[in-house]
Amino acid sequence: MTEDSLLHLRRLYLQAVPAAKIPFDSILPAPVDGAFQQRLYNTVLSKDATAPHPPAGAYTRRFLKFLVDAVQQRLAEDEEIDGDILALYAGLLSSSDYSNDLIKPAYITYLLPSTYTLSDPKITISERNSLLSADGHTGSRTWEAALALGEHFLTSPPSLARPLSESRVLELGAGTAFASILLSKLRANYVLATDGDERVCEAIRTNIDLNVPAAGSDGYIAVSQLLWGASQADNSIYSQPWDLIIGGDITYDITDLSDLVYTISRLLQCSSERGAVAIISATVRNKDTIREFEAQLALVGLTFYVKQVEDDGRRLWYYGSTSPIRIYTISLA
Repeated sequence: MTEDSLLHLRRLYLQAVPAAKIPFDSILPAPVDGAFQQRLYNTVLSKDATAPHPPAGAYTRRFLKFLVDAVQQRLAEDEEIDGDILALYAGLLSSSDYSNDLIKPAYITYLLPSTYTLSDPKITISERNSLLSADGHTGSRTWEAALALGEHFLTSPPSLARPLSESRVLELGAGTAFASILLSKLRANYVLATDGDERVCEAIRTNIDLNVPAAGSDGYIAVSQLLWGASQADNSIYSQPWDLIIGGDITYDITDLSDLVYTISRLLQCSSERGAVAIISATVRNKDTIREFEAQLALVGLTFYVKQVEDDGRRLWYYGSTSPIRIYTISLA
């Protein structure tokens, strides 16, 4: 059993991966002794390991149920379940404060690779696991395509006209703003997370406050409402200089594609002297929708190339879906 395995378990726990999906059999050693259990508690479950935003109580209770069952099956002779683990589990079992955990926002933490020297190597998002929020929008959870976009930036940094530290980034349909926060942590010069729903923009402000200090080494990040299409052609965002336009899982509604492509094209044209590019990550749920997106790009004269996200491009976080994901790099012809 290596410390890497415990760190992997911590990564899954903080992301609140469904406990039934966690491969405890391949993570836990056999037999399990007291020393290992104490390392597990200190690395994964302790207040120091989960501060300042631990997973929801209802999730932790279910995680511990699966963990305790797996440990019991592997206990070394004359060993018992660690007292700290049992105390945490017993406290959650006796509590009745978690009845609303399944419907209210929870803190989901995504650990970033240790290969990056960051002041705070994680992203914490207040999100819901439901497909739609209580208000009927889809911006309250981090979708797989947004994770793939983030992993793409970490493992295959795009070639930009300027270094990221000098680049201005605009995110379309930001949702939880996972990608915007990541690029801010990677020290992009300026990041603007936009969404068409003002309620989502308010949630983005919360997520920014969770992750980006008011003053620190991270890049500057802000949020603004932006509707796609010609109806907001006079929005001041178009007159600002941009180097990189990004979006994760914003191509799912075929009725929005013409407005989305108009916005991408207009932004690229307005920042053509800066050599701006757009990088859009799309989950392929419906091939007709993807074909329409590509047709709309060609119709307005944009060029693009596509990277298919394979299994080895889904290593940093749990995705929860095996649906194909494509990453489009788009530029002016």
